[in-house]
Amino acid sequence: MSLVPLLRCLLLAVAVSGLGLRLRAGVVINEVMYHPPEDRDDLQYIELLNSGPGPVNLEGWRFSKGIQATLPATNLPAGGLVLVARNPVALTRQYGSGLQVIATFTGRLKHGGEKLELVDAAGKRVDGLHFLDRAPWPQAPDGFGPSLERIHPAAPGEDAASWAASRLPDAAKPAGTPGRPNTAARPQPLPGIHEVTSAAAIPGRPLKVSTRLTDVAGIQSAELRVQVIETQAPVPETTVPLRRVSGDPQDGVYEAEIPPVASGRLIRYRVHAVSSRATERWAPDPEDPRASFSSVALINTNRGAVAIGQLLRLGDSGAMGQTHFRTLDNAPVPNRGKAAFVWMPTNGGPVQVFDHLRITRRSGGYKIRLFKDASIEEMTTLNVIFEGHPRWLLSEPLSYEVLERAGVASPRTDFVRLWVDQRPIGYHLIVEQPNKSFLRRVGRDDSGAVYKALWYGSGLVEQNEKKSRLQDGHTDLMELIEGLKSTRGTAQWKWIQERIDVDQFCNYYSACQCIQNWDGYFNNYFVHHDLKPGGKWTIIPWDEDKTWGDNDDNTGKYDWYTMPLTYGMAGDKDPADGLFAMKTQPWGVSPWWRPGGYFSAPLLANREFRTRFLNRLQQVNATVFTEAVFLPIIANLERRLEPEIRFRAEANRNDPNQELQRFRRHLESLRRQLRERHAFLERELAKTR
Repeated sequence: MSLVPLLRCLLLAVAVSGLGLRLRAGVVINEVMYHPPEDRDDLQYIELLNSGPGPVNLEGWRFSKGIQATLPATNLPAGGLVLVARNPVALTRQYGSGLQVIATFTGRLKHGGEKLELVDAAGKRVDGLHFLDRAPWPQAPDGFGPSLERIHPAAPGEDAASWAASRLPDAAKPAGTPGRPNTAARPQPLPGIHEVTSAAAIPGRPLKVSTRLTDVAGIQSAELRVQVIETQAPVPETTVPLRRVSGDPQDGVYEAEIPPVASGRLIRYRVHAVSSRATERWAPDPEDPRASFSSVALINTNRGAVAIGQLLRLGDSGAMGQTHFRTLDNAPVPNRGKAAFVWMPTNGGPVQVFDHLRITRRSGGYKIRLFKDASIEEMTTLNVIFEGHPRWLLSEPLSYEVLERAGVASPRTDFVRLWVDQRPIGYHLIVEQPNKSFLRRVGRDDSGAVYKALWYGSGLVEQNEKKSRLQDGHTDLMELIEGLKSTRGTAQWKWIQERIDVDQFCNYYSACQCIQNWDGYFNNYFVHHDLKPGGKWTIIPWDEDKTWGDNDDNTGKYDWYTMPLTYGMAGDKDPADGLFAMKTQPWGVSPWWRPGGYFSAPLLANREFRTRFLNRLQQVNATVFTEAVFLPIIANLERRLEPEIRFRAEANRNDPNQELQRFRRHLESLRRQLRERHAFLERELAKTR
């Protein structure tokens, strides 16, 4: 059916329904693309629909809230669709040339939600909505690809129940239906499902679920569709009736009890409501990246010093999908995850279940992507790892602790006793991914540009992987580095001050000196460019495992304390160069030596920057990297992890006593490193005065 006849059918259905719905006989906001994936804010658009019986002239109409746009003289016929776009050229390139884009808006639709209001030429309000990126509004339009679509033009735009997501693509890519009928469109408004809640699931007891259901014609029936996941085998859904306990069929509270389940079982459920007009609605919406509400029947008995995490790889579970793990490759991450992660905090805190997660394998563990409205200590992407040497699980969190205390906002770390499919694996390190949630947490512009410095590749572009705003390319980074390379002295210092957060970079290089982060100058860091007016470049530490005396020539004693103060700056030389006839490493003779990076080489060689860096290093070494500060931190690390060393050894059939002895040797090497490196820095800094 073509667009105009379909819309006429929708309007006719409302006219004859006799339900007293106030038909908005005119122009309505019909679709909003507010958070395209891949940072493609150039694809933001708002679609207008003429739901009235005759044409409407839009001349002089404007958006009075949210964005700035005044509409030109446009005769919009009944059933007609037009678009107001942030970047009409980009929108046409993405969706095709047949779009009728009548205006360009200035400003940007906020990803967290926006209040939009459309007024006519006389300033009279025509339509509006205030959408959010969280319940009760659909979540899929928040970066997963779909747009926010109006279900029926007669339904009030201010009500979240009037909206749904467009079709969810297999992977996060721009979707939506600009200039076409909404995939969520229905001949009549749908029932509203609000405030779905449940208590914590307790093994052996019924799980009570409550929800509020609304419909102008009245709810005819309602039910839960329930799965209890026990094994990796397929599990069919069962039906549990929802019964009204208060209110009336037009607006009532409904409850159901899911029968008792055994301990450790994952419970998934969906709400299905049918109105007296035979219209039906599901919650979660079929296009939501979370295909169900979820709970787990567990009582948290964890009284240990670290949290317990259970990773559940589930088999085919009917309408809700199946779990699979992918190796790291170039394939896009699927939009709807198929795994669950159960988090049992210390001291018997409430059990949390994170379901329908997107998980990939990574070196030494897993990358777990949570939803931003259901995070763990504000972390939304967790690297859960036991990678390489066990000492790395000690040096990495200690390194981030030094960096944080030196004034460098760093990824959070923690430990977790990991189980996979109810099999104990042992303690792992959690490292927060430097993503948008991280940027928001540390007060940075989450719409800025992020790059990851790599040790491989040729040239600036290949060695700095763009992680956000991919469509912008490397232009800003190329301009910055070219300015650093082409200027000297006072001119270079001015260039640095105008574009780089000097204090933050000084803090970073000072901390790197303390922990001997030899691998964090040339590579193993992220940089962030705040693109707002006056915004500057900052650095984000990463991959801090080979620190605290460890390097690629490690003998197991970790007795290296002498990384020079010139390390990473332009002109620095490998101290062993020339002593041997043949180089054994890509860059020099010493396995730990690297040339200066694109940032460190010019910055550390600039006289003004270097003076500030050395002054800051002296402060950090005197007040942060000291035995008084870090011996208690190391002691606490020992207290927390000693039971985990034994548990992991037993789970993997190793000798617990041998593992504990090795653990204590590592801790002693960290204490020596703290003492000896601190003393070395004191001596070397004295020579610079």
